[in-house]
Amino acid sequence: MNVEVKLYGLLRANRPAEAPGMPHHPFDITLQEGATAVQAVALLGLDDGLVTAVAINGETAELDTVLHDGDQISLFPPSAGGSEPLRVFLAGVMQANRQDVAIESQDYRVTLTEALRRHVPDVQLIDPWADNPGSLAYDEEQARHTFLTMTARASEADLLIAYLPLPSMGTAMEMWQAYQGNTYIIAVTPYVNHWAIRFTAHEILPDLDSLIALLENGRFQQEIIPAVLARRSV
Repeated sequence: MNVEVKLYGLLRANRPAEAPGMPHHPFDITLQEGATAVQAVALLGLDDGLVTAVAINGETAELDTVLHDGDQISLFPPSAGGSEPLRVFLAGVMQANRQDVAIESQDYRVTLTEALRRHVPDVQLIDPWADNPGSLAYDEEQARHTFLTMTARASEADLLIAYLPLPSMGTAMEMWQAYQGNTYIIAVTPYVNHWAIRFTAHEILPDLDSLIALLENGRFQQEIIPAVLARRSV
């Protein structure tokens, strides 16, 4: 059977020389029916102690998980993850510059959620919108409590991703809360000269496609996550 393998970080040193594409691109290997991820690791000449996380078809798995023809398997080294799940707070525009009670489209949250779960095993998401889908109908007291509680939770995350195609006062407050809590901040925004972004964000990207590309080419796992996790002990 054939499975598709994607290696991250230092594991790429074991990428077959004959595999087509760039180092971060996936490649195919052939295994016997009923093989597990352990056999894939062995075939690539990897010490299974170097593989600290496995994902199969975008879902967290174990080394002894049985593979099937056509499966996509991702292998992560210690530097691409950690002993504890990565906690990510999804911040972003809701009302923006609207003057009514409606909100901007929240589809970006779905895109981010799917991409993070596909590329970061065991990721734990804190998403104010997903946690409060009926918030537009909240009364004054419930809305105030939700806003203040969720803003405070921004400092509990390891990483805050702020999506700002438009200015957002609420997101600026979440970024400040995260900054005060030593949380790593990625801002996705064209407003690169705004001080609230320049002086709180550790990484500024122009658009959502740029962030997805970081996840797909492995730089997020190889460079961003280690920098994020290093702040846990600061």
